[in-house]
Amino acid sequence: MSPTHVHTENPLIVFIHGWSCRASDWDATLAALHPILGATHTLLAPDLPGHGSNTHQLWHDWTIAGLAQALLKQLPAKQPVTLVGHSMGGCVALEAAAQLESRAQQVILVDTFGLPYGDMDVATIDSIETPFREDFVAAMHYLVDNTTPATLDSPTRDWIKTRMASAAPEKMLPIWHNLLRWSPDNAFPRIHCPIHAINGEHIPPIAQARCTPVVTARVLAGSHHFPQFEQPASFHAALLELLRQPQ
Repeated sequence: MSPTHVHTENPLIVFIHGWSCRASDWDATLAALHPILGATHTLLAPDLPGHGSNTHQLWHDWTIAGLAQALLKQLPAKQPVTLVGHSMGGCVALEAAAQLESRAQQVILVDTFGLPYGDMDVATIDSIETPFREDFVAAMHYLVDNTTPATLDSPTRDWIKTRMASAAPEKMLPIWHNLLRWSPDNAFPRIHCPIHAINGEHIPPIAQARCTPVVTARVLAGSHHFPQFEQPASFHAALLELLRQPQ
């Protein structure tokens, strides 16, 4: 769905995919929510630069702040905005919400802090980043294997692997480099709307401690890093509950 061509007076709900993912990851979520919210809200799921169908956009700022700028350029002006971001998409959502100021109505992070952004030392960052530089596809497969529950069916796990591993390394690696060094400390103080999180059962204590003062979190039982694929019915119910809260 391309928000560039959307003209609406309705409040926007913008769904932001994760690193090496794509807008169509939200297809089932949009299908579940549109019959309920479609009459009162406009639901958008754009591809960030370098991802999905947005691989030919001339873009050179492969940072989280840069991706937030690209996202904001795709949104219609003036309407109130709720940002829903999965994984890296949550980091982008925080940066975008800080720039939207009073237009930002709510941020919903979907398992964004599985890595404790802002709390990793140089050695930890290097140990995470290096395998992707050496063998992008193998590292991506390993990542998915280690961030999905054992109960997830093999076809779904393989589908996630294939989609993520097919992204262009020359664009993904600079983003990964910046993401691993990104901190929410610049964004949190500039956001004046509620920040919620729907997390899997693996958020590290150091990330919980960093987020607790500003983020209201809930854990989706039985899920890990991809709750929209692992527990879709429970995830959609939790998301709808947050989206229905008065702002």
